[in-house]
Amino acid sequence: MSERFDWQIGEEEDDLTLPADTAVSRNSPPWFWLALLVVLLAAGGWLWRSAQNRLAQAEQNAIQLAQAALDFEREAYLAGDGDLFFSFQSSEPDWFAAQLLPLNGRPYHHAPTITHAEQHENTIWANLQWTEGTQTLQRVAFWQIQPDGSLIRQPTAPGFWGSSTFTDYAWGRLRYSQTDADLAEQIGDHITERILTLCVADCPTAERPFTITLAPYFQETAVADQLSLPSPRLIGLDENGAPSDLFWQLVDGRIADRFSPITLRFGVPPSDYPLIDYETAAARFMALNPRITIELVPLENAQPTLAELATLDAVGLPPTAELLAAGAVRDLTPLMQTDTTFDRADFYEQLWQGAWWRERMWFMPLAGRMNVIYYDKNAYRDAEQPEPTLRWTWQEMETDMTAVSLGTESQNGALEWGFLDVGPDALFSYAYNWNNQCEEATVRCDQPLTPEAIAATLDWYRTLAGQPGQIADFTQMTELERAGVLSNWQSARRRAAIWVESPLLYELRFQLNPLGVLPFPGSNRFDGITPLWVNGAFITSGSERPYATWQWLKFLSYQPPSARYRLVPARPSVATSSQFWGRLPHDLGNAMRTAFPFSRPVLIEEQHLFDWEMLTAVQNGLAPETAVQLSPRLHWFQ
Repeated sequence: MSERFDWQIGEEEDDLTLPADTAVSRNSPPWFWLALLVVLLAAGGWLWRSAQNRLAQAEQNAIQLAQAALDFEREAYLAGDGDLFFSFQSSEPDWFAAQLLPLNGRPYHHAPTITHAEQHENTIWANLQWTEGTQTLQRVAFWQIQPDGSLIRQPTAPGFWGSSTFTDYAWGRLRYSQTDADLAEQIGDHITERILTLCVADCPTAERPFTITLAPYFQETAVADQLSLPSPRLIGLDENGAPSDLFWQLVDGRIADRFSPITLRFGVPPSDYPLIDYETAAARFMALNPRITIELVPLENAQPTLAELATLDAVGLPPTAELLAAGAVRDLTPLMQTDTTFDRADFYEQLWQGAWWRERMWFMPLAGRMNVIYYDKNAYRDAEQPEPTLRWTWQEMETDMTAVSLGTESQNGALEWGFLDVGPDALFSYAYNWNNQCEEATVRCDQPLTPEAIAATLDWYRTLAGQPGQIADFTQMTELERAGVLSNWQSARRRAAIWVESPLLYELRFQLNPLGVLPFPGSNRFDGITPLWVNGAFITSGSERPYATWQWLKFLSYQPPSARYRLVPARPSVATSSQFWGRLPHDLGNAMRTAFPFSRPVLIEEQHLFDWEMLTAVQNGLAPETAVQLSPRLHWFQ
């Protein structure tokens, strides 16, 4: 098979007609017929050469167009400019996710060229070729011609793959398109050999019969008796048109994922951040799935490096936007959508929404962290100020923090701050509440966080931060100093009337001083919105065991979070079975139960907001509307 992939192209036929006034006599001499034959042959040859020249020119034009588009893509890819790169790509969410796979970025690192291209109406079919070391690889690529003449890369093209067919084997069925028919026998024989090698013990845990599909797309499946593999024409053929080592490596990994005893390496965050009792969970999972071994790998830092991720199948953390843009995280959407045993309805909607980015699901929600607001009851009493209620407003909080902090002298001296938050929770809450127009629970309102709301929040902070008795301003502190504020502020006589802190410290603070606990404030029309930080686990893009790893993450979603951290379980069924809400202390429970229906996940794309760089810029005089633009630039495709 050549680099042209044996495409069947219909050539246009030119009609050959004689002029109307030409007449041929039956009595013409023989030399006339010979001359006429010569003329006709010459004309036919000229027309054939003309047609071939037109076809060659059309192919050359298509090659030039596709090569120019490919060069633009490559330049943006190597520069890590995701916005520019995706402006050349189809807007389909599954295609977006597929382009983050390191496999699809390989050609850009090796100066790919278009060796053959054909235009079919407004679509170009092309053969893309590149060389890695001594190995030449090739795959198909498709572009759609826009009205302005530019090209947009497409996942597929109408008419290219043809209808679906299949071949039966002892292990089940291989499905493939007509375009892949010339490769099906070789692939089917390879799969048969691999399954026979792996299933010496008859693979008692494998589903039979099994269906393997060579698909014209990259989406995977979590159906127990099915496996979806991208066509070798999407992964890469060798220079002779046979499946390349890239494809065989993918096949072998996915077959082992379903039929072989395997070990999954799971990255566990540092010990001071134990979301779940992973050792107990792993033991239970392996008892139910004897084919799968879970190896718990302690991580050195709260966020793993790309080098660490390359050695892991999954990580017990939610991914950052940086890791997603780098292509280090696997898209879970197709696994979720195809798994008939996955109970999508048994998730709190707030936590479920936090796992999504750019219309795709990227991690399994396991728990949510909600901070609450504490207030000093003694300070309210000494200032003769009535204590706030569960449904207070931002205006009431501002009035209280001024009156309580400046209106009394406590036994330990004057309160230094009216309000204290060493994190961004209060700022997120204020931004979510700004111009809130929700007529129902926040989670169902889907009101976006606008630049105007962010700017209004920065202006609110600039107005009050650092003012006597107002908001504590930590922009001049180091990270280490900020980290010690909440642990040292009482002993150092740095006390506040109202502050934000974790619910796990409720008893400790209560023993030190009588305190009250509240959700974040709202308005006269709407309850306050509490930021919800969604914790979970993701599968790495380099894992060769996505199916088994998905089963592990699905199992983890039913495990209760460590009780002492008071993290909300992702599933209501787990919250009920672990008696999460009922075990909370009375006042704390009232505040958290009031807040949770109106909580909102801090989305992956929002988590960079209100960092210290942005707050410092505003405090140094930068206009809030300008500071909104101080978002860190994502470097894609690392």
